[in-house]
Amino acid sequence: MFFLTYPLYLLPLFHMTKQTQQLILMLVIGIFIGTAAVKSFSRSGTNDASITSTTPSTTDSNPAMDISASEQAISPAKQFPLPPSVPANSRVGITVLDQAAGITVLISAVSVTETSWVAIYEEKDGKPGSILGAQKVNGGDKITAVELLRPEGTLAGGRYFAALLPDDGDGQFNRLTDLPPFSPEKVVIVSFVVR
Repeated sequence: MFFLTYPLYLLPLFHMTKQTQQLILMLVIGIFIGTAAVKSFSRSGTNDASITSTTPSTTDSNPAMDISASEQAISPAKQFPLPPSVPANSRVGITVLDQAAGITVLISAVSVTETSWVAIYEEKDGKPGSILGAQKVNGGDKITAVELLRPEGTLAGGRYFAALLPDDGDGQFNRLTDLPPFSPEKVVIVSFVVR
């Protein structure tokens, strides 16, 4: 008796398989048509001679800009959350020009709306390493200088980072609580070179 009813149980399965096959066929045809349309529109809008490479040159004369390879290796959980590219010297909110070695770092321009900290980091493997010093800045401050805790200060030929960090509200700098935003797009950080 089971053998006589067995095909009846499989009838919905066969029907569903046919629908599935039709859906897959329609999906494949849709992808093919969509790909062909995109290629057709992209070819008519560009000229092969006008396409330029966006790959950065390895012969750049500014070594401060060549840190993109090391940024990709940063773990977002434990490391400083760098933005997609760290600009050299200036970003909205902070400007630090290349400068002579010493025990202070001059911040050429700063613009904050709330009490914040400017922290100076040494470079370690192309990204911010240890914090060398921090200076509180308030809304309305235009320039400041950060005194470094390390007696030898910055070293000639080195690259360093300056970052704006929000104050946690206690008015004291604490590297564990005065942290950069978790979103890399909101991190305000620049790099500079010491001569």
